Amino acid sequence: MRICGILVFLALAALLISCAREQEGEVLARIGSQPITLADLEARLESMPPFMKEQLNKPEGRERLLKAIVQEEIIVREARARGLDRSEEFKDEMAKRERDALVRLFYEKVIDEASKPSESQIQAYYQNHLDEFVEPARARARHILVKTEKEALSVRKQLEQGGDFAELAKKYSLDALTKDRDGVIHGEVIDGKPIKGLGDLPELVDAILDLKEGEIGGPVKTSKGYHIVRVDKYEPKRQRSLEEVRESIESELQFKRQQAVRDSVLGDLEKKYRVVFVDSKVNSETPEALFKKASEESDPRRKIEYYEQFIAKFPDDERAYEAKFMIGFTLAEELRDYDAAEKIFKEFLEAYPATDLADDAKWMIENMRSGAQPDFQPE
Repeated sequence: MRICGILVFLALAALLISCAREQEGEVLARIGSQPITLADLEARLESMPPFMKEQLNKPEGRERLLKAIVQEEIIVREARARGLDRSEEFKDEMAKRERDALVRLFYEKVIDEASKPSESQIQAYYQNHLDEFVEPARARARHILVKTEKEALSVRKQLEQGGDFAELAKKYSLDALTKDRDGVIHGEVIDGKPIKGLGDLPELVDAILDLKEGEIGGPVKTSKGYHIVRVDKYEPKRQRSLEEVRESIESELQFKRQQAVRDSVLGDLEKKYRVVFVDSKVNSETPEALFKKASEESDPRRKIEYYEQFIAKFPDDERAYEAKFMIGFTLAEELRDYDAAEKIFKEFLEAYPATDLADDAKWMIENMRSGAQPDFQPE
């Protein structure tokens, strides 16, 4: 009977523990009586930017995040215990954050919402810009590069007689990047674009895109020599649908309308709150002061406004190109508006192609949507 009683007790204890864990989630750590649960960790992870989420959503990353959550909590507790939450510095900081949060929310809930294009405007833009939404023909292909036309014809003959493309590429090809990869060209061959690893060879692109899947072509003469090519996969030119490009159109139209909406809304507010500018020195603001104001601004939209003001007021200043770059960088990294950012970076490359930030602008265009972190510091 005693053994039965013990077993019943253990079963009840297990049940109670199970219920407790269900109520609070799986416990990962405790700070005194306060549990830090798996749900807490997941919630923190979910609130992070995509690139950080990707890095931390691994076993070692989750361990670091858990430790950071614990450290944050004990620091907060100790700061309160020391009365730092009652200090003037804390109150000033909280007041500033409150204002920043209210400004950000006003932009999001009022100006951004009012700037959104209607469905008819989106459809009209799509119909008027169909050429911008054409997906060019593309192919996955392989090649064998040789020095002379005679060698190329010999390679093609061997292929037509049943020769293995991979073996012949390894044996004959002069292209070090592809000969040991079965002749496979890195990435897609896209109409009108350079070939990765080979460069700008329009004659080779045209020859590849003229073939059907499985077909062999060449010799094709280029500045590198003679190519024998084969297409493994081919996708013809096509018109992208409205649904595929809707998000980019909406972003483009919204970006164009935001300034006018903002001016209208703020103009009405100036009247409502009876704003009067009295002998302001704002027009005499120095380039240094305005650039510093932009770089130190915490609200991304106001930051962009200050950089735009800088470019408008001081177009010949040596930092004008930096201000233009920072508009694109802020759109990408802080607002995640990649389409608007790409437009700015392309404008930057047209206006400032020889500056030290040109390569960084190209990197942002190619990588900002991937979640990869830039290895440069623009400010």
